[in-house]
Amino acid sequence: MADNVKNMSKEISKAMDGVIAKSEKIKLSKFATKMSVKEFELYTSFIYNNFGMHITENKQHMLELKIHRLVEANGYENYIDYFHMISTTKDQQKIIEFLNEITINKTDFFREINHFNFIKNSVDFIMKKNPRIEITKEIRVWSSACSTGEEPYTLAMILREAFPENIRIRILATDISHKALKKAIEGRYGEEIKNQIDSYFLTKYFKKTASGYEVKNEIKDMITFRAFNLKSTFPFKNGFDITFCRNVMIYFDKSFQEILVEKFYHNLVHGGLFFIGHSESLTYIKNRFKYLQPTIYIRE
Repeated sequence: MADNVKNMSKEISKAMDGVIAKSEKIKLSKFATKMSVKEFELYTSFIYNNFGMHITENKQHMLELKIHRLVEANGYENYIDYFHMISTTKDQQKIIEFLNEITINKTDFFREINHFNFIKNSVDFIMKKNPRIEITKEIRVWSSACSTGEEPYTLAMILREAFPENIRIRILATDISHKALKKAIEGRYGEEIKNQIDSYFLTKYFKKTASGYEVKNEIKDMITFRAFNLKSTFPFKNGFDITFCRNVMIYFDKSFQEILVEKFYHNLVHGGLFFIGHSESLTYIKNRFKYLQPTIYIRE
């Protein structure tokens, strides 16, 4: 009897040791979500210096959650070790993974509808301001933060409806997130887009799939998708007739906003249109654009 009790005691002790060891391992991997001030400053400086995004203190919790997922997914046990890796790595896939996590890709078809209505109702104005369109039979458009594709696809549909058939529509759609671009290139969306798109456009420019809708090739063929960091040098040889940069500048500080707006100005043709988001304004930013109406500007 005594031997049985002794053996049972050993088994319980062994089991408890295993539980404690497992508990310690969990404790190491599930580190505290809260960043220190130093850690937050390290990450925000890195993000600003490399990608131009200005993350303020009121966004700290959001950044913590995003980077916390990356730290654990990559097998690190604290923010500092992961930071040393991401700030020195030559592995482009690690940078892409980091950007995919920290960027926000929320958009809808026909978002901020007044912009698309302006284009639809201003064809004569656009052609008059830029006679090259009629001469070359081509209009060049840039969707500079295209996210998962809703904006450039909406632009393609509106332009195709508004401009003469003999005008070729060329849209460059760029974004810093490779994950968002992958979905944009596929052009497949769920049933929920029925609430965003008029039945006329849905029927004409989409084909039904088992899980939702896919953009038809005639619209896809108007758009070239590319990964691009707005902090990079703009490499474009020809100016754009229309540029969209909506709901992006709110993530940048004023000094970078001014640099960015000047770059957009320089890369628009004379008579080119510049559209920004409804939460944005150029009022307090040094710029050379002429105001047309809220969130719509022109390079004269």
